Amino acid sequence: MTSASDIFDIYRETLLLKEEDCADFLVLVQDMNAPIDGAMAVAGLTLSLLENQWSKERMLLLMKAYACAGNEMVRERVIVGLLMAMMKYSAIMREDDLLLDAAQDILTNAPELCYTALCNIARTAQVKRLEKFNQEMTKEIMPLMNQVGSDEFYDVIRKHQGEMERIAHMHLDQNFLIFKTAYQTPFFRERAAHWLLPWDDKQWMNVAEDEREQLSNMVAAWPMCDSDKYALIGMSSVIRDALRGQLQTDVLHQMGDTLGNATIVTNGYVQQLYRYFRLSSFTHSTPFDLVAYMRDTLVYRLVVVGERARQTINELLN
Repeated sequence: MTSASDIFDIYRETLLLKEEDCADFLVLVQDMNAPIDGAMAVAGLTLSLLENQWSKERMLLLMKAYACAGNEMVRERVIVGLLMAMMKYSAIMREDDLLLDAAQDILTNAPELCYTALCNIARTAQVKRLEKFNQEMTKEIMPLMNQVGSDEFYDVIRKHQGEMERIAHMHLDQNFLIFKTAYQTPFFRERAAHWLLPWDDKQWMNVAEDEREQLSNMVAAWPMCDSDKYALIGMSSVIRDALRGQLQTDVLHQMGDTLGNATIVTNGYVQQLYRYFRLSSFTHSTPFDLVAYMRDTLVYRLVVVGERARQTINELLN
């Protein structure tokens, strides 16, 4: 029996897709009884586009998948893959009327989904700034963690208040900072596919029974992408306890009463892709580096419509 990870490998690694491979792909993405298989087929095809040279065949197959997708998760992955590929191959897309018309049909058919996904892609441009801020903040606040409530503690908070409000307002990916060291577990070293797997509740069976409820409550209370969930259960209980303490005492979230309990609005699949390209040893490609130049691409012109949308995207990119 072919696993979801095997399906991912087929569409990521096969150099020349046969006619039956393409037919099987479209069957997979429309199978509502096995959405994980369809999602991993899309992820594999997306990586083959982002990690290798241009392939019109694969681009058209990804586009066809949108019309066939029988599940919201699969459809969302198709859109994210399409947007990322259109950023990378913007110049090629501009010169091919067939591809351009097909892309426009999809983007105009799902404007809200496309715009939301593009915003989430744009948010990744802020992660390195967020990392720098976190380092500076941690250096100042950690010596005072046993003095929470003291004047010195709140002096540091007030000093960084503006940036913390900005982070909360823009729903930036703070989880990347918290979980990135957790991706050193054997699970993520075994296969590239493991970085893009949708979460499966059956994974709770891999957790000690006395920890399941505690961790499942933690996952339910703390918005995190599916990769972060796999990272969480793959850690030792000692590291998980330390992480749980970090989540509970993380200063950015201690300020909830001040900043407001903003919901983290982000696409979990975008986060998974970002972690794969930033942290995994399976790729030497860096497509998220292109995000900074998004405003020069075809996809920006097609998706970002109206002054308010431009202001939002530009704020995320600056």
